Amino acid sequence: MRLRLIQLRPLPSYRLAAAVQELVRRQFLLAKESEAQIRRQGLSKSIAATADPSHDIPFSSPILPPPPTVIAFTPQPTFTLGRRQETSQLSSVEIDRLTAPLTVPPPQSLSQTAVRFEPTIVSTLRGGLTTYHGPGQVVLWPVLDLKSPLFANNGRPPLTVRAYSRLLETTTAEVLKRRFGLDAYTTGDPGLWVQSPQAAGRTNSTAAVFTGTEERKIAALGVHLRRNISALGVAVNLDTAVKWGTSNDPAQRASAEATAEETNPWVRFTPCGIEGKGVSSVADEGRLRFGIHNGNGLPASWDLRPKPFAAKWAAAFAVQLGLQDPVIDVADSKSVADMLVDAEELLRATESKEAE
Repeated sequence: MRLRLIQLRPLPSYRLAAAVQELVRRQFLLAKESEAQIRRQGLSKSIAATADPSHDIPFSSPILPPPPTVIAFTPQPTFTLGRRQETSQLSSVEIDRLTAPLTVPPPQSLSQTAVRFEPTIVSTLRGGLTTYHGPGQVVLWPVLDLKSPLFANNGRPPLTVRAYSRLLETTTAEVLKRRFGLDAYTTGDPGLWVQSPQAAGRTNSTAAVFTGTEERKIAALGVHLRRNISALGVAVNLDTAVKWGTSNDPAQRASAEATAEETNPWVRFTPCGIEGKGVSSVADEGRLRFGIHNGNGLPASWDLRPKPFAAKWAAAFAVQLGLQDPVIDVADSKSVADMLVDAEELLRATESKEAE
């Protein structure tokens, strides 16, 4: 069986993408329940046949699960909360700060003019604390059954939660290395990190002076399981705003961040609740390494569009899963459109129930 890649249209709401994920997840859960029911029926039939050979219990046809799936998208600006958080725990000042209008400069993959958004706050089932998703980022949500025999080729044991999380990290690090030459790694904190060169002043000088490096997060990771069916996944910063965790001049840094809140979502909160840590992007790492004096500072071969990155990531993920056929089936536009219609219906029903 091949891995299926569903590429959503640009800038859906985060909640709509989550509804698509929920629909796919329900297909897996329905198939799992069908299998369990048939097993129960088989046991009942065996017991009944022992007592009365003429007794017959009809079997239901099994419902086949969908293929392992990756949902890829770039959402509208959204601040997501972890499962330990509630919107009610945020003060009115915090809510106003997070949801204030955000002007997003155009990444390579979007329009050529800045766009003004009104960010939303969404509760999620992942661990950790507040983070941000939006333009310039690619979100990758695998939906699969960790205990599927598909992933037990060559004597491999079924995936554990820890092994699955490590697989997401390994896949992301591999693609960042192959496509951009970036060495991403894990630490005691969640996500993937890089060592960002610190250039004195970060000016347009053709002879930047590097004063050291700083560890900054380039990809976030969060996982949720329901009966071993996965949800959520990885968010990679391709061409987003960035944030430095340290500064030689704290007063200057605080002043700069205060004026940057209109365009930089990361300075509105402490990303993932980790104090003193910065946030990076592929684009910023390229500019630091190649110099911002040369056009946009990036090699021509660096394609920062989310869709090509998602395709490469899905292919690498299929290999990491050990699928016998690592070729990716990309869902066609009509299938995606139909799925979005169903997701919108589910989202309306969910929002109506929440409003009761």
